Amino acid sequence: MRMLRELVDLLTFRELESEEVDSLVASIEGAADDPEFGWMEDPEPDELRQTALVFKLMQHFAVGDKIDEVHELISEWFDEPLADFPENPGGPKLLVSEYFAWLDPLLAEREDNGGYEALVIDDRVSDNLNVIMVWRADTPRILELATQLALVVDRSHPYVLSRALGL
Repeated sequence: MRMLRELVDLLTFRELESEEVDSLVASIEGAADDPEFGWMEDPEPDELRQTALVFKLMQHFAVGDKIDEVHELISEWFDEPLADFPENPGGPKLLVSEYFAWLDPLLAEREDNGGYEALVIDDRVSDNLNVIMVWRADTPRILELATQLALVVDRSHPYVLSRALGL
């Protein structure tokens, strides 16, 4: 539970009050008894924790089934919006991996606390892309905690993301 608490704290920029973090962790850990997740048919504990993490932290995610929609949500997150979604007029549609390759340096340049990084967390139940922004400096610890908790959290690095999405 201590590792999950640290993970939730890092995924929310350490901005939540201690009681809020504790409440989120309790609701993620208690998902098996939560009627909100009753629609999941005999989920494995790891699957339930993964889905509960995304659902309970949904307000911190940019979620969409189209990458340009996700881009708009990410851009709105910042006081100074990101550049417009990169279009490829007359050419092939921009791949998700190409978009994240374009986005990553833009996020790294943001000077707040060493820059940002986009992480992708699969909700295990939809085809939506669930992207959460974190401090770039926190990414290694987030990935370490996710691995220890058997959660699937990926960098938006093109190779990892395209592999995860089967592109």
